[in-house]
This record gives sequence, C-alpha cells and structure tokens, in this order.
Amino acid sequence: MYGRIIDVAVIRIEKGRVVKEFQSLVNPDRFVPHEIELLTGISSESLSHAPMFYSIARELFKMLDGVIFVAHNARFDYGFIKNEFRRLGREFSAKCLCTVKLSRKLFPMHRNHNLDSVMTRHGIECPARHRAMGDARVVMDFLCKVQDEVTPELLTRAVNAILKTSSLPPQLDKETIDAVPETPGVYLFYGKNGELLYVGKSVSLRDRVMSHFSGDHRSAKEMEVAHQVARIETRQTTGELGALLLESQLIKELRPMYNVASRRHRDLVLARRVTTSTGYSSIVLEKTHEIEIDLEAPIMGIFKNMPQAKEYLAQITREFRLCQRLLGIHQTNSYCFAYHLHQCDGACMGEEPAEAYNARVEEAFAERRVKAWPFNGGIVIEERNPVTNEGEAFLIDNWCLLSCFRFTEFGQTELFKSVSRFDFDAYKILARYILNPHNLRNIKHVNINELYRASDDFTRLD
Repeated sequence: MYGRIIDVAVIRIEKGRVVKEFQSLVNPDRFVPHEIELLTGISSESLSHAPMFYSIARELFKMLDGVIFVAHNARFDYGFIKNEFRRLGREFSAKCLCTVKLSRKLFPMHRNHNLDSVMTRHGIECPARHRAMGDARVVMDFLCKVQDEVTPELLTRAVNAILKTSSLPPQLDKETIDAVPETPGVYLFYGKNGELLYVGKSVSLRDRVMSHFSGDHRSAKEMEVAHQVARIETRQTTGELGALLLESQLIKELRPMYNVASRRHRDLVLARRVTTSTGYSSIVLEKTHEIEIDLEAPIMGIFKNMPQAKEYLAQITREFRLCQRLLGIHQTNSYCFAYHLHQCDGACMGEEPAEAYNARVEEAFAERRVKAWPFNGGIVIEERNPVTNEGEAFLIDNWCLLSCFRFTEFGQTELFKSVSRFDFDAYKILARYILNPHNLRNIKHVNINELYRASDDFTRLD
C-alpha cells in the first residue's frame, strides 16, 4: 500500500495565541490496513464518506502558509503533507521544528523521547492518543510546558539549532533553497558559470545544504564552496544507502572541483595472497585502478599507494613474526633478514609448518582484507519510503553492483548507471550496510541466474 493521509489536524499559533484550528478525516481511496485501524480506531468504513484530500487542500494550504511546521518526528508528518500536495501538482515547503529533537536537546539526561514518554515526563494527558488533533494538542502542551521548565536562553538556542537559520550567498535566492527537499539524496553545487563545484549527500538534503550557509564552516574549503554557489541541483533517494552509492558514482563520473580526494581516478595497490609450491602463503603487490576478484589469488588488503602497502607489510612482519621473503620485502633465495634477527621462524626455508605460518598471515590481514561475500549467490537490497512505499532496489553479487533502479506504483526507472564490476568505494559502502545486522530485513536472496537476467532485463527498459 502507498501511504496516504487518513486524519489531519492543524493548530495555528501566532504570537503565542491559537488563532485557528483545522481537523478532518481524509478518504485515502484505498483500504486501511488492520494494524492502522487498531492503532487509530479509524476504519475504511468510517472514511468512506470523508472528503478526499483535494477537497480540503486549499483550506489546509492556507492554514500552513508561512508557518514553522511543528510536529513530533516532524520529518514523517511533513513528508505525508508534502507528498499529498505534490500529487495535486502543488509544492509545499516550510521550516520544520521537530519536538523529538527539541526534547533531546533540552533533556539529554533522558533516554526515550517518543510522545508517550514526553507525556509521562511532563504530566500531559491526551484522551485521543494516535488521532491527529489529540497528538497535535500534546505537541502544543509540550511547547507550553518547556517554556516553564527551561530558561528562555536555553530554549532559544535549542530551537535555533534545529531550525539552523542561515545566511544565503547573494547569488542564491530563497526560492532555490525552498525547492531543496527534506528527503535523503545527493546535492550538486554549481558556480555562476555552470561549473560543478561540489557533490555531497545527506539523509536530509535541506538540513545539509543549509548547513553549508550557516556561517559555522568546518573548513576553509567549505567556506569557499559556499560563497561560490549559484545553482543547486538535487537528486532524491529513498534512503542513505542510495545516497551514498549515488554520491560515489557522481563524483567519479562528473569530477567536481572540490571533491578532490574522491574524484581522482587513482591507482590502488592490492596485496594478493598466492600459495607457493611448498604450501606457504606469499604476498604479491599489484598496482591497478580496476579491481578484479580472483578466487585463486584473493585480495588480502587494499592500499592507497605502494609506500603505504610496504609500510603495512613491514609492520605485520614484526607483529606476527612473518617472513620477509614470503611477503616480498626481502629478495633472497635463502633465509630472510628477519630470520637472522630471530624475528622469523624459518618459513622462508621450510622450517616452520606451513599451516601455522599461514594462520598468522590470515590473522595479520584480518582487518585489511576484502570481506568474503557472505551469501551463497546474489542479493537484492530494497529501501522503501514509509510514506509513499516507493523505493529503490540494488542488485548485488560478490560485492559488485549489477543494477539499481527506483520503483513506484507506476513502474521503475534507473537510479544511475552501474559499472557491474568490483569498485572499492562501493565495496566499503556495501560492506558497512550488509554486515550491519539491523539491515538484514531489507536484503532478499535471489538465484544468481535470475539476478543477472533481472539486471539484463532492466538495462533494456526505457
């Protein structure tokens, strides 16, 4: 089901006084899930005679015009409202004050800041919990309570920090900023001559873009970029994974001026493990910019340059009593130099059992090596928007991103062109995501032949 509003309420406050209230059930033109009915008490039958959103849109838009949008978990409610207006071809934008964030800033000593916890902590009662007007009144009561419980200075600092008031550069207008969505995604900064300055990503594009113009720059580079921005382009994604992968791809493809470190098509140094004729693990350093997975010569470590690789080999030689000859540090046909210093147990001449030596090699590279692919075949990762149920899917096998596309109730489109080979930056992003147990629910196992067929089929779609 694609998320729709079924109950909406607004309390408009001006100069500390309630000036108007609005409340209405909304017919979503679809079935209400049983769990939502249990939570809210609103059934499909009770909504059958309620107005459609377009019938209340004009009045609701007037209620929200020029406001600071205040809600508990504001991004969630704001997303629903924004999407409903967008379906009608109308853009809605407002600054958001999230009372979850406000509670955390004002009362950091408490662990839980959900609405029930806030009500208990501040003695707020609500006879109509999980209904729009009931929850809106709780938020209003919370704002009233905190004015009595904290100093005006502390409250002002907390609110300003959440709203992140910013000073825009002269070549940017307010409409440009208003058009930046609250969603996850990637933003592109362009200069006055159309040159691409910088590509960045965030789980909240609006917050991150505004932070560039806050005046509190983290570096001279960030300040320089902010002063040159004349145009902003955004590309929305459903979640953080899509934003990370899209950012990595765009930086390589478009080579922005200020993403210097990431945009270089640099050569990397691979430390591959090969087995000698006598059964010992040996390391071969390979300089490359395209990484190929080779099961016969697995990658034990990836380094930025040759000096870093050699420094690491020297370090593990000392720490794990490894052989300089087998690691390629000392070229000799006899005992390595470390053996004469009693720092090698003689693997170079077969004096140490290969099994014991090889186990130490594995241990030495445990933190550096490319992780083994944890699945027996390919996978699909899905990220879904809880408001619209739209999302993105990523087809992956052996750390290679085969394809990625955005799906909606109307079909699917390509998110960006994948390279279908091992990419070290993408690997690091995917490894952090896949190896996090919290993300397992978003991962589906697929037959490898089906995976490649799905990837091929998608590339033929237009």
